[in-house]
Amino acid sequence: MKDNKPKRLCEIVDAPKFMLPWLDRFYEPLEIRILEKFTRSFRDEPTDADRFLTIAGLLPDQLERFFLRGILSKDHDGRLSCADFHTRYDIWALFEGFKDIPHDIRDRLNQWELNHYICGHKKDVEQIRQTGLLDPSRILPRYLQLKEAIKVLDEAAHIYLWPCNCRSMIQACKSSVYTCLRFDNSQGQGFEVSREKAKEIVLTANKNGLMQSGELGWNKAGKLVGAICNCCPDCCFPHLLAKELKAEKIWPKSLAVADWRKGECSFCGLCAKRCPFGAFEYDKKNKEKNARMRFNKEPCRGCGLCAVTCPKKAIELKKIKEISC
Repeated sequence: MKDNKPKRLCEIVDAPKFMLPWLDRFYEPLEIRILEKFTRSFRDEPTDADRFLTIAGLLPDQLERFFLRGILSKDHDGRLSCADFHTRYDIWALFEGFKDIPHDIRDRLNQWELNHYICGHKKDVEQIRQTGLLDPSRILPRYLQLKEAIKVLDEAAHIYLWPCNCRSMIQACKSSVYTCLRFDNSQGQGFEVSREKAKEIVLTANKNGLMQSGELGWNKAGKLVGAICNCCPDCCFPHLLAKELKAEKIWPKSLAVADWRKGECSFCGLCAKRCPFGAFEYDKKNKEKNARMRFNKEPCRGCGLCAVTCPKKAIELKKIKEISC
């Protein structure tokens, strides 16, 4: 008799159908049995923890493990619901890895997750195209200058270090994954770091060629929420979305552009080496020193990697006006 359990689990958590043969790599037998007791409506109809424990027959410590592993989600009132496969995949990629699934399945899973991210933000991108402005009610990505990122860390009440989920999933570069600084720890998986340590992480990331971006907001109590990301163009979901939707200037939102003062340049080529977007071109073999460098303003996104390491301070980031794109 055909076993329909994987198919039912796939429907409960909204996993893609191609993951049917691999779901046992993501869910333990006990987790599968518990989730099978509930219908998909459990995701839309949260229940309190005591009732869930009674129905599921779990102990409190087992319940906490379900939450930490992304099997269950909690709302603001502490009520529980079944987490979808996006939530489970996020935790799995961050802390468990890809060793149990083939590379082609990993690639399909990453594309599925990227498509989900793109679909979730298409309206935001279109809104920015039309107005040139970030919606203040939404926590959306924007580039931060290094000094801005440090200033944000001074405002945070608590800072938690998480692995970067983009880099943990995509794995297209060799940069460290331990670069995501979040300002809340509702999932309980990050660990708190001091303000000094957080600044050290940002400075090291910048030195290693990672851009700083912020997804920042303030809750009703005036507390800073969101995160500072240390991004690369190869793995970062916002950058991959920008490429897909041709939204390079607005996602993450550019707030500045580089101003290269040729007369002050030593033509060392460091900016060209640092720029992730090819705004600077450097021809070391050119015998004319002042012709070795070219700057194209168009691909510049104002990440600031060039300016912070220019030995002659010949590059300055200038704010751009908030105009329609």
